Amino acid sequence: MAGGSPAGRVEVRVAPASEEKVTWVAPASEEKGARVAQLVPLLKLRHLGDRVFDYLVPPGLAERVVIGSMVTVPFGPRTARAIVVGLDDLHGREVSGLRPITAVEDGAVPSGSLDLARALSQRYLSSYESCLRLVAPPRRGSKGGAPSGPRNTWVLPVARGAAGPEGDAGAGRGRRLTSKQQAVLQAIPARGASIAEVCRVAGAGPGVVRTLVRKGLVAMAPAPVAGLDGGGSAEPAGNEVSAPAGVVTGAFSPGADTGGPLPQLWPEQEQAVAALLAAYEAPGLAERVLWGVTGSGKTEVYLRVVARVLENGAGAILLVPEIALTPQMVSRVRDRFGDRVGVLHSGLSAGQKAHEYRRIAAGEAPVVVGARSAVFAPVPHLRLVIIDESHDASYKQEEEPRYHARVAAAMRLSGSGGLLLEGSATPSVESMARPETRLRLVCRAAGAPPECEVVDMRRQGGGALLAPASREALAGVLRRGEQAILLLNRRGYAGHVHCELCGHVMMCGSCELSLTFHSQVRRLVCHHCGRTYVQPPVCPSCGAAPLVRAAPGTERLDRELRALVPREQVFRLDSDVLTSGTRARTVLTAFTAAHPAVLVGTQMVAKGHDFADVTLVVVADADTGLYIPDFRAAERTFQLLTQVAGRAGRAERPGRVLVQTWNPDVPCIRMALNREETPFYERELESRRRLGYPPFTDLIRVMTSSEHEERARKGIGYVLERLGPHLFPEEVRGPVRLPVLRGRSRWHFLIATRDGERARTLVGQALAQLQEPYRRRGVALLVDVDPQSFG
Repeated sequence: MAGGSPAGRVEVRVAPASEEKVTWVAPASEEKGARVAQLVPLLKLRHLGDRVFDYLVPPGLAERVVIGSMVTVPFGPRTARAIVVGLDDLHGREVSGLRPITAVEDGAVPSGSLDLARALSQRYLSSYESCLRLVAPPRRGSKGGAPSGPRNTWVLPVARGAAGPEGDAGAGRGRRLTSKQQAVLQAIPARGASIAEVCRVAGAGPGVVRTLVRKGLVAMAPAPVAGLDGGGSAEPAGNEVSAPAGVVTGAFSPGADTGGPLPQLWPEQEQAVAALLAAYEAPGLAERVLWGVTGSGKTEVYLRVVARVLENGAGAILLVPEIALTPQMVSRVRDRFGDRVGVLHSGLSAGQKAHEYRRIAAGEAPVVVGARSAVFAPVPHLRLVIIDESHDASYKQEEEPRYHARVAAAMRLSGSGGLLLEGSATPSVESMARPETRLRLVCRAAGAPPECEVVDMRRQGGGALLAPASREALAGVLRRGEQAILLLNRRGYAGHVHCELCGHVMMCGSCELSLTFHSQVRRLVCHHCGRTYVQPPVCPSCGAAPLVRAAPGTERLDRELRALVPREQVFRLDSDVLTSGTRARTVLTAFTAAHPAVLVGTQMVAKGHDFADVTLVVVADADTGLYIPDFRAAERTFQLLTQVAGRAGRAERPGRVLVQTWNPDVPCIRMALNREETPFYERELESRRRLGYPPFTDLIRVMTSSEHEERARKGIGYVLERLGPHLFPEEVRGPVRLPVLRGRSRWHFLIATRDGERARTLVGQALAQLQEPYRRRGVALLVDVDPQSFG
């Protein structure tokens, strides 16, 4: 058929199931000197599996197409971006029916990255295509990566006297400003913000901003390309505006701080640095865990090790949970190493990402800071990966490919050798199972550990969220002009709405989960599918009683605080408020500058912040994560309480922590407040050993989902029937029905085994044989290796 297809006709010749190549047949080609490339189209089409497609390399592109090249090809009726994974010489092969590659991008994915994608595919039982997407370079943006459009336009305030003879007196005070113009001026932080964010905060249109530009009160500039502001990472108030991308901010000398002399290390820090450098310089891959209390100076230890890596002409990657919520970390790295730092995060535009990728690949930015996906940055001669706050669940991706950044980092370094360093005040239980890798920091670099107290809510009267003791402590902070952080790890106004007469709970029509009331939009919201509903005036089940809002969230706490604290001194940090990374920067910068001030929010307030004037932390409800069906519930409660307590008393003023709980005797709460870290980890490890959970077993989660309940149930049963004879009975847990989510019924079971490689092989074989037949029957078959969530 290759030579006999009518002109313009496109047909598909599918290889037998044992092969992995599909050849597109196209009109005859008479090109000579061509080659055949094996490609993987990056199309997110799960049913293609790991198939590889043959395409003709035209002679005009032959010198540019190599293994790892990013190319453009026709794929059916569409055009697809693809990656070259193999090349064949013709050797007399008939190629008259192959479709040709139409374009080639500059550069190529390194062979090591292709190997990494294949290894991740095998480790996490994900498609090769999904893993190749992780290492593929970003698409080039318009105008060579230059920002464009309103979201990439930066608005900066103009200092008084800097606007010219008419800018300050004439425009600012001599002319009256409208309320909208005043709101825009107030919404612009010192370091500037995108015009879209300023308009959203101020409730004004871009025309108001342009008017203020004409008046000389604000200035417009390109958004920072390589920096963090484009993605919204926060910077402490008072920092200077970053230099534009490509401008060298100062000469770099290895080990020298570009901002001045290096800080003096504490003896513990010196010992940690020496031990880490010894591990780094030893042959092969070394893995270490830097277990340091909050405020113990882990960041300075990181920077000393990075400096040594740069002295050796190698590269380093520093991972953080969320760029927008770790401003001080990113700022310190850039202050230390100047323009040799590249930053990758989801807030960058396509052009900005491409710009940073090229800088990193060219060796201009041998230090990369970013969130989870930055572990794949094309750093030449990579020898160091640091995972800050390594316990954070965000390092595990929850969609295919479901990889963990720590495992990916270890794979990257396994060939070249180097150091994989995890840092945390509360390492994961799995990390603590390797005592030979641990380094300890027990002293704070500044300030003393805060005083922690339990507020037993069983003995508190009234219906207020804050107990009298918490209110009194907060009042003292306000009188002294200090700052406080209030944590409530539940967003919205009320976690669920129910009828006190018949017990009916308002549920989502697409999910078997309760709805959350949000006062800002005055609607019931499903936090899983996003559907919203109007709250009925009376119970829709019995019709005899009004509905009651229970399980208070951050909106309710925010409202209660505004009755105690002036409105302009209360700041909220949760995913309902943080519509962009820039918004996070705005909130954190404003809170840093305000005195007194109260920051209220979910677990976001516990992530890596360093506020010198925070002297009080109140946990409004320590029990929110205790009784969920997850064997890590106690660990995560312990970590959250320890982390948020560490935000208090980080400077010369003493700190105080109040933890409101209905369960003061629960071990994880009691041990967190008493700083009994070692006993807690010993208790958890013994519990995991007894119950057969990680780190003593490897977990694999197998799940089916379908719009038809019976198909999902039968699907999971058949998978288990296929795997059952090859597994020990004690290795299988389930199957169990899960709540309907987004209109799809779900079933799952867990495999907990001491032989993870054998189990992955078995599950991988079943997945390869069943996934496509299941798909044709409307059933999705999903696998999660080393799962972090089970809902």
